[in-house]
Amino acid sequence: MSNREFNWSLSHPEIEEKYVGEYIAIVRDRIVAHGKNFKEVLEKAEKVDREPFIYKVPPPDKELVV
Repeated sequence: MSNREFNWSLSHPEIEEKYVGEYIAIVRDRIVAHGKNFKEVLEKAEKVDREPFIYKVPPPDKELVV
């Protein structure tokens, strides 16, 4: 996991609202792919970077545990 991308995601709480329940892929401080299907998100993200940071945005009543 990349600390840079993880920290960027934490500093953008609007992500939690916009992409709830979706996987998001972050590369160098930007979202490069998102969606409900992990494999599709991974395939899109790998076109940008071989090792994207991907996580599933939890529902509002849940927390992300790393």
